[in-house]
Order: sequence, then C-alpha cells, then structure tokens
Amino acid sequence: MIEKYKLFTVSFFGAMWVMLCFGFVAEELIPPLESLRSFVFLLCEVVFLGLGLFTLRSKRDITVFVSFVVLAVVSSKLNNLSPVYVINGTRDFFGLLFAIPIIRFVLKSTHRDQFIESFDKQLFVFLFIQAFCLVWQFVRYGANDHGGGSMGNGFSGIVSTLIYIISFYLLSKRWNFDNYWVGIRDNKIYFILLLPTFLNETKISFIFLMAYFLLLLKVEWKTVFKVLVSIPLIIVGMVGAGLAYLTITQQSFEDVFTQAAMDDYMIGEDPEELIDLAVAIQDEIYDEEDIGLIDIPRFSKLLLVPEALPDSEGGVLLGAGVGQFKGGSVLQLTEYAERWNWLLSGSIPFVFFILMQLGLIGVAWMFFVLITALLPRSSTLMGKNIKLFLWIIILLIMFYNDSLRYFPLCFILFYIALRGYTNVPQKEISE
Repeated sequence: MIEKYKLFTVSFFGAMWVMLCFGFVAEELIPPLESLRSFVFLLCEVVFLGLGLFTLRSKRDITVFVSFVVLAVVSSKLNNLSPVYVINGTRDFFGLLFAIPIIRFVLKSTHRDQFIESFDKQLFVFLFIQAFCLVWQFVRYGANDHGGGSMGNGFSGIVSTLIYIISFYLLSKRWNFDNYWVGIRDNKIYFILLLPTFLNETKISFIFLMAYFLLLLKVEWKTVFKVLVSIPLIIVGMVGAGLAYLTITQQSFEDVFTQAAMDDYMIGEDPEELIDLAVAIQDEIYDEEDIGLIDIPRFSKLLLVPEALPDSEGGVLLGAGVGQFKGGSVLQLTEYAERWNWLLSGSIPFVFFILMQLGLIGVAWMFFVLITALLPRSSTLMGKNIKLFLWIIILLIMFYNDSLRYFPLCFILFYIALRGYTNVPQKEISE
C-alpha cells in the first residue's frame, strides 16, 4: 500500500514543479506543449484545491476560506456574474486560500523534518535552474520580460522575487552575526545566484538587493549605527549593481534612474490626462480602438479605481466580482472586463487586482490573510530578519505586480514564514 505521505508529497511536488518549469520547457524545448498550457495549469490547480480542502483544519484557515466564499458569492450576485466566471476567477486566490493550510498540515505532522529537508534541497536546486534558464533567455532575447526563468515569458517579476526570497531563506540557515564579511565570503554561492536577476530588466530587484544585505545585520538599535557606517559601502554596491544593469540592458542612466524616468514608469507622463481619457471612454466619446490597448502605469491604475469601480454593481465596497482578470482564451471576458479591458490588462499591482474584484472589503480580507500568516513570532536566529524581508517583499508586490496570484510563489513565501514557528509534531499524516 502506498504511504499516505508519499502520495501527498508526490502529487504536491509534481504539480509544483510542473507549474514552475512548464513555461521554459514549452517555449524553448518542446513548443507543441504550449497549446496544452491552460489545461496543464488547470490540472495542477485541481491538485492544490484537493490538497487545500483536505488540509483545511485550523480555525484561522477555515475563517479565511469561508469569508472568501461569502465575499465572492455576495459580490458575484450583486454583479450578476455567472458561477462559471466566479469559479474560474477563484483559481487566482488558491495561493492565499490553500498554501497555508497545506504548509501547516505538513509542518505539524510527524514527517515535518523529512518534508523540510526535501523541500529545502529542492529550493536550492531551483536557484540553479533559474540561473541556467535566465542566462539562456538573456542570450536569446536580451534583457526583457522573456527572462522569466523556468516559468517562461512574462514571469520576470515573479522569478526575481522568488530568487531573492529563497536565497535569503537558505542563507539564513547558515548565517551568524559574528562577522558580516566572513559570512558573505563563506556563503558566496547564495550571492552569486542573485546575479541572474539583473538579466531580465526587473527594476524592483534593486530594492530587494538593498533590503537583502541590510537584513543580514541584527535587528536592534545598535544596528542603526552599523547601517550608517556601512552607507558608503552600500552606495558603492548599489552603483556597481546599477552600472552592471545598465550595461546588460543597454540603457542609459537617464532612461532608468532619474526621477522623471521613475515617475513615467510608475505613474505615466500625465496621470490627469489618463483619468480624463478613462472618463471619455466610459462616456463613449472614444472607444478602445481609437487609443489602442495601452499599458497604463501601475500607480495610474490605482488613481483610476474611483472612476472604474462605481461602474460596477458592487461599487467601491464590493467591487466588480471575482473573475475579471480571467478569460479571453477558453472563456469570454465578463461584460465589465470587456468594457474596462484597457485598464485591467498589462501590469497589475496586487492591491488593484483585489480592489477591482472585491472592493475595499476584499482588501481588508487580504490584509487579514497576510497579517495572520506572518504575525506569530519566530524563535529562529534570523526570524525577525526573515519576517521583515517577507513584509518588504509583500508590500512592494502590493503596488508592483500581481505575483500573489501564483500558487508556487505563495507557497514558498508562506512556507518560509511558517517554517520558524510551526514546530509542534502531530500525527496528522500516518503511513
């Protein structure tokens, strides 16, 4: 008889690695597989759904799940959304709903140590795979969104985020605070594996890099003095990383690092003009074909929320309903998504993703999920530093991309958060 633990982990790790590597394999090695992407991802998500429901045990996890179902149903009813759209859109929430129950279930089982040892080794292998894939993609396509590592085109932000999270976590297991520079020298492999993040034009990597090195210091008041002393070295390091980035991406300083360039990247040249354009399209003075599908900058999308949400039945409080960011391939877009497609497409900050579908109440639900996951204290040596690093990552994601829709990223992030304090063995997975 197959052991329950083996069946559990084989199905889980199988689905995880398929999602993590399918993009590169289909795009670069076996192109005919590309037509199966939607079906393969759906099968993986069915696995996560089944395991998530099976492991739904704690009051906190049940509360998160039930409150989401109530919120999604109420919002969909108000917006007259078909259940098919809601169920399809719920797939984007599997990471927030089911990653923590699965992690909690395994880490509280008698197989806790076995799972940690196996998964940590897999995370280390993952970093090497990304280095290979990112170099391949850079040589073939240059520094752009094709640099999504093993996940393929369009996953550049997610792969860079994962590399920093995993590298910091694995390094923390070997780190001590006795000698900063000796620690860096003895663990140089983890720093070398960060270098591929500069091959895909992901600008947020610079913030990750700075936070990464600062949080290798103890979190205490005297650390402030160490940081002040280290500022010249930090500046030198950031300048070096910036020069390497500009050289690799073949851009000038003015194209990337000036205030004007940053404003244009995050807000756009004239956000007020974008708002006027949104109102004009909504009033049918123009239609989408007149302006084309443009990628509205991230912060400008947030500025346009007060114009877009009143057009939904759920309004600012409950949004347009789950499923607005799905469809267009197998399923058609919802009526609301077709009307606002020019706003809902392109780069999506996660807080915008939640706001548009579940409104302000959905944002409150999201922060409840995140705070309750990361709030408990960790007893590990680097516990505070890891928590701070994860919070920096999460807060940046809120306004930069929608990578928390991606189950593997959620699982890895929450696994690292829970790893330090979920240490009470229970016989929940018997052989």
